[in-house]
Amino acid sequence: MAKGSDGPLYLGVDIGGTKVLAALVTEAGRVVAREKVRTPRDVEADGILATIEEAIRAVVKSEDHKLSDIRATGVAVPGVVDPKRGRVIVAPNLNFDMVDIGPELEKRIGGCVVVGNDCNLGALGERWLGAGREARSVFAILWGTGIGGGFVRKGKLWRGARESASEIGHIIMQIDGPTCGCGNQGCFEALASRTAIERDIRAAVASGQESLITELAEGDLNVIRSGMLRRALEAEDPVVTSIMQRAAETVGHACLTVRHLIDPDVIILGGGVIEACGRFLMPTIQQIVQRDQLPGAREGGQVLVSALGDDAVLVGAVALAQCRIGRSPFKKKYRTEPTYASVRLADGETVEVGGESYQRDIYIRPCGKVKRRDESLARRATGSPRTIGRDELRKVCRGGPEVLIIGAGPGTKVELTDEAKAFLRQRLIEHEIHPVDKAVARYNKEGRRRALLLNTSA
Repeated sequence: MAKGSDGPLYLGVDIGGTKVLAALVTEAGRVVAREKVRTPRDVEADGILATIEEAIRAVVKSEDHKLSDIRATGVAVPGVVDPKRGRVIVAPNLNFDMVDIGPELEKRIGGCVVVGNDCNLGALGERWLGAGREARSVFAILWGTGIGGGFVRKGKLWRGARESASEIGHIIMQIDGPTCGCGNQGCFEALASRTAIERDIRAAVASGQESLITELAEGDLNVIRSGMLRRALEAEDPVVTSIMQRAAETVGHACLTVRHLIDPDVIILGGGVIEACGRFLMPTIQQIVQRDQLPGAREGGQVLVSALGDDAVLVGAVALAQCRIGRSPFKKKYRTEPTYASVRLADGETVEVGGESYQRDIYIRPCGKVKRRDESLARRATGSPRTIGRDELRKVCRGGPEVLIIGAGPGTKVELTDEAKAFLRQRLIEHEIHPVDKAVARYNKEGRRRALLLNTSA
């Protein structure tokens, strides 16, 4: 069997309404390759299955592997699934109801294929390698076009009697409130999802209120992307700021509901809205949770941000696949630490990573990929290449390291902005700053998932 640097290879597949994302993942959870294919519209189930197969074959081929090299495959679906049968019961945004996706994919690609709800698997991924890795119980809230959830306790998903547990988007938060896509009224999703936020912005603009969002969307307010919301918040647009503030308050109270109902060790917020706008929304959410008047007997119930981002669902799908073949990553005897190429300082201008030479100012993500540091990003954000801001850390820490090691050049004092420190703290990412030579030595010696940033700018 062909192996990745961390042992056997697995496939993680995330099926969405607009794209199918397939990834090759090592046994240690390191994503080594991705392939994205657009989800076809207005096709029958066979068309979607063909697209999934296309994405899988493409990502396997991209690394010069064969399907027979894959130990198991995990598939995430946005809907209600029956994991035992590998069947999709209902997928609201796909023409995929009552499809035996597991058995069908096994016929097409071979091997073991397991299927799970995407939000459940996002929670599982965060519990394995993300912000919930130190917790016994994790509740994840994924905040995007809709709002979903997942609950993991002692390394196992809590799926409920009908495979529909943790559908937090459909708890009723306003009696006789706006109608939700599920048909009920006053759902959490109908009040705070991006779909609800779009609705409220359109209503505000239609009533005569002026908003930058009209310009950002080029006059078409049918779909307002999370990136547009972020830019409007950065510009302190009053319409978007007010509506997003209300949505953040709703999410904060939903977190209180989760805390009072199941009292998990941590609550993790992820999804497109948090990824794009979390810096503006998290202070409000955390303030509401911190004002909770019902104390517990011990500390706990912390609200964190997804460390894995878009990889959470893929990584969770692989964790589910590992569990299915009897190699649960939550059991100590099957836990595997990632391996990385060795880093060596070649001379004053270059550094070698796995024998390849690079300019000294680089960063290495948790997946092991080497990128050239964009000094202009730091200058634009902070005014100095020696000061590391939140936006730069978003690039460096993609994939969720446990520790970020920063190397500072001779006579260079490297600092993190307060927002950058908050970014790391909210994701439980440790950070260390050393002279370049010591930083490289620490990186090579460290056994956990790690990232390296070398900042030698004068």
